[in-house]
Amino acid sequence: MLNFLVLQFSFRASRYTSLCFELTPDLETTDCGHRVDSNIVSLGQNVVLSESGEIQPPQGRPIQERWTLGQSATSITDHNEREYARVASYMMPIRDAIMCDLDETSLTLWQTLTAILRLNNIKTVQDLSGTPKEQVYSNDGIHQHLTNDGPDYNAMMKYLEESELELKCLAFINFDFTNPEGANHCEIHGLAQGSGLVIP
Repeated sequence: MLNFLVLQFSFRASRYTSLCFELTPDLETTDCGHRVDSNIVSLGQNVVLSESGEIQPPQGRPIQERWTLGQSATSITDHNEREYARVASYMMPIRDAIMCDLDETSLTLWQTLTAILRLNNIKTVQDLSGTPKEQVYSNDGIHQHLTNDGPDYNAMMKYLEESELELKCLAFINFDFTNPEGANHCEIHGLAQGSGLVIP
């Protein structure tokens, strides 16, 4: 039974307002993950649903465990709502693979899942200098690290949360990514906000 640290952001409007750590158990149970039905994935037709089934608005907060993707009764026309669901449609399977199904996820499958990141120049360079908090694992690097070295929850969650946030940087328009310390992750990493995603 695994425990990992989930970096959880709460929002007021589109700004970060607090930062806390929450322990989430039982990742190796059968209900681990998001389990997106690939047959329903369609741009402009999906919404992000919480565990209780509530539609989630576009946000910088990371996708939470057991959130999933649902079908909308009507077409989604708002840009950020549409892009939020699209980012989730890529990140949820990535999260499932590395958090729940690592033993069954070959490097080849992992590279297919993370193609969206590679094509958008996200997590393509690995830098393990500095403290663990400062280290950056690449897409292939995090898979190899967890496969060969065993669980490393902080590195895993840092990789997942930064990857998701950087996709949002490219996808969202007119969205404030400034954190409580006044830093903008998109600007720090040279990401052109709202420039759009390159799709596999």
